[in-house]
Amino acid sequence: ALAVQQAVHASGKILQVGFVRRYASNTRIVKAFMDGGDIGPIYYAKASCIRKLGNPGGWFSDLERSGGGPLIDVGVHVIDLCWYLMGKPKVKSISGNTYKKLGNRSNVQNLKSYKAADYDAEHNSVEDMANALIRFDNGASLLVDVSFTLHAKEDELTVKLYGEQGGVELEPELTFITEKHNTILNSTPQIDSLTFDFAAGFQDEMNYFIEVCQGKKTTLSPVEDGVEMMKILCGIYESSELGQEIYFS
Repeated sequence: ALAVQQAVHASGKILQVGFVRRYASNTRIVKAFMDGGDIGPIYYAKASCIRKLGNPGGWFSDLERSGGGPLIDVGVHVIDLCWYLMGKPKVKSISGNTYKKLGNRSNVQNLKSYKAADYDAEHNSVEDMANALIRFDNGASLLVDVSFTLHAKEDELTVKLYGEQGGVELEPELTFITEKHNTILNSTPQIDSLTFDFAAGFQDEMNYFIEVCQGKKTTLSPVEDGVEMMKILCGIYESSELGQEIYFS
């Protein structure tokens, strides 16, 4: 990541990190509410991306090629989404855990799951599951857990942020929680999709990048954010390996 950052600065070219969730419609709506002072400051967020049987195998499960398992594959997106909407605060400390207990569970029958083109049931060198508590220097905290496989009843995708003025759930459905006239309100916006629309999200990301290249906009995900996110991911792995909380200077 640092080498990529150096290359970007040396070349003067434009780089947009593929944090696709930043460009999704529900994220844009939440960002507008936050910029308007309706939710923040955010002091706590939590996110889960749980697959009960979702190890794709192939390069996804090969540590040498992927760099990690569910944390670095799907976890990065929910962690970044929370960090971005929290205002990208500086990380103070990380306490993380990774577990490799179940493998890819290729023995399971009667339940379909996505498999990579080079799926190999015999090869799996990544974690099954990871969790972490991330503390920031402004006092805010982020709790996250992700898995490729887990003895869970069902898959789960939740992203929730809690602020001084209100709260918001981006997943599984966009809902704002506010307080007015001494009454708590749950507000559901009338929009095309209350959850992340994969096709539209990636198209919005590409359209945005084109406008950045045309000089019409500034990217929402510069290389510097990619470096910071890699620090967080590597910090979780390091904390797990050491068995203790680690601190950032």
